[in-house]
Amino acid sequence: MTLDTSTYTVIESVTDNVSTIEFWDNDIVYIKLKDNVQVELEDSKKQYHLLKSRYDGINKYIILVETGIDTSISKEAREFGESPESNEMTKAMAVIVKSLAHRIIINFIIKFTRYQTMKMRMFDNKQKAIDWLLTFNY
Repeated sequence: MTLDTSTYTVIESVTDNVSTIEFWDNDIVYIKLKDNVQVELEDSKKQYHLLKSRYDGINKYIILVETGIDTSISKEAREFGESPESNEMTKAMAVIVKSLAHRIIINFIIKFTRYQTMKMRMFDNKQKAIDWLLTFNY
């Protein structure tokens, strides 16, 4: 079965200090991090509370994160992102990386999340990341 992932519609878009979060009609939550920002603990918690406010308690999220150019994440925000609490609403997360630094950080986070129920993978290609995420939707 081939999935047609070339088209989707943005149902809602929310922009904060470090990202734009889009809710797509194919059930993917797309988080595009801005260029040249550092994600702090407060930013991660705001994103978490936004997702939690829309969570129905049943259908876990499939999330696509695209890093920005020269985006970084503070130690506290990274630790929050690794915690089981912050991932309780997530079925799968794909992260598109654009640099060696991002690859190292995401590999580190994947090691911590592998013991959780959430699946997480890193991609260089957005379409491959979307294709992988949509396998969790069926």
